[in-house]
Amino acid sequence: MLAAPSRACGMVSSVPRRGAAAVRTSAAGGGGGGPAPRPLPHLPSLRGVLFDIDGTLTDSDPLHFLAFQEILAEAGFNGGAPIDEPFFRSRISGRHNPEIAADLFPGQTSKLERMPGLSEWIAWLRARGVRMAAVTNAPRANTEQMLGALGLEGEFEHVVLGEECARAKPHPDPYLRAMELLGVGPDESLVVEDSPAGLRAAVAAGVPAVGITTGQPRQVLVDAGACMLIDSFHDLLALARDQESGGGSSDGDGSGGVGSGGGRAASSGVRPEAAAVRVQA
Repeated sequence: MLAAPSRACGMVSSVPRRGAAAVRTSAAGGGGGGPAPRPLPHLPSLRGVLFDIDGTLTDSDPLHFLAFQEILAEAGFNGGAPIDEPFFRSRISGRHNPEIAADLFPGQTSKLERMPGLSEWIAWLRARGVRMAAVTNAPRANTEQMLGALGLEGEFEHVVLGEECARAKPHPDPYLRAMELLGVGPDESLVVEDSPAGLRAAVAAGVPAVGITTGQPRQVLVDAGACMLIDSFHDLLALARDQESGGGSSDGDGSGGVGSGGGRAASSGVRPEAAAVRVQA
């Protein structure tokens, strides 16, 4: 059921593989003279986690790619040259397109799958009483359709819609509203995002933000303010479990045994084939 939108933001309310592992980044990036990105918090101390939807809960870029390929080819765009993945990444991926969003997903949502490790990460958070919200710039109809296809309708206490906020991402309004609804502050929250605009919104809201590498180059996410890069939620969960078991720092900086020098391997529970490292942005 859709709740009536608030004055500040609209919301939907309900109560209920890649090889490289996590990469820590330095607190550089975020550019533009705005707030500095926040460092990764101590994950077991979190009280709220805020998720982007499209590209974060599910890797929807393949569907976007196919849809844009078909739509733009029919329109004769690109001068007859192939609309390939490099073209898609440089000209389309990560941009906001609410005016044509309705063309992207009808008939395709059955192909959507949860990001690897998402179910386990949500279960870990829920078992510890961490409150969760989804925050998206997608239109209302697409939001409902995507969450339904993923079986996530009841997992979030609130779903905040950027189109019904005074300002959408990359402005901080949607994330500020989500924290207000959950009753949590920036110091006890974490954002997971896949786009530069979403990461900038989180940084502007004062919330530490993890970048998930479903569609954007890693350096782009670092430059937008990501405090950590993950390829799946397994990476985040491994670090959280390591910190909880005493393997990580308890001083609130989330260091958790992650390498503190460029290229130094981590000793955390992140998968050994590509252990977490700090990247100087």
